[in-house]
Amino acid sequence: MNKLLLEIKCHPLMNQPRKLSYSIRSLAGQEPALWPLYDLYFLWDQMTWNGVIVHPKEKAICKDTELVIDGFQGSANSFAFKSFKQSQTRPVKVGHHSHAPSQIIKAIKQGIPVLLTIRAPGDAVVSFTSRWSYISVTQALQRYIGFYTKLSPYTSHYVVSTFEQTTQHLDQMVQNVNSKFGTHFDVVDVPKANAEHKAFKAKLDKSKSQKAAIHEALKQEKIKELTAEKNAQLLVKANELYQTFEALAQNGSSTV
Repeated sequence: MNKLLLEIKCHPLMNQPRKLSYSIRSLAGQEPALWPLYDLYFLWDQMTWNGVIVHPKEKAICKDTELVIDGFQGSANSFAFKSFKQSQTRPVKVGHHSHAPSQIIKAIKQGIPVLLTIRAPGDAVVSFTSRWSYISVTQALQRYIGFYTKLSPYTSHYVVSTFEQTTQHLDQMVQNVNSKFGTHFDVVDVPKANAEHKAFKAKLDKSKSQKAAIHEALKQEKIKELTAEKNAQLLVKANELYQTFEALAQNGSSTV
């Protein structure tokens, strides 16, 4: 049954419904009144899980969650989560990859530390939509704006980490979390984490070498779409948001 549901979900004929579903899911993940609808998406993810990625249940905020590492897609969330988990000398329950403000706000209200990742919108959106081609750049920009706008009132409740900080200085970001929240998480060995990530990427790229040209062509299409006039105002607004959060990240803590 799981295999059949996954095949239906990923069939090319489902691209338009998936595009609509993405918009609905994004809205449900942002608006508190729609959070029960977002929970239904979690249930669907569990039904269609094929064992390749992390089980959806591991992404949810629970009473025993000790830390949340999350942000908009394409912001080095996977690198941050995996590197953090592998660096801990004890099991740590981490909420991650929900990509929904609702889950982050839920964590904040429960007093759970949050490491909020962010990347320049152009780079994040191109990375994201190149992987999920049925999502338009316009949709992704709207989602990016909605995501960080919804979290703007909570700036004193999380540590912000830019893409560069996440990939090059994750040790300092974990230290910032420890300092802000009084936690004692083990600091990430960044050189080791980057070496392991590079080896993993090389192995992954080798297994997908036949699709590399197709992916690169799609990426160029998404870059062209990003620079289209119809997205100009959205991109300006997204960049303004990014600059606000980048300033928080550069200050070392989110206290404005």
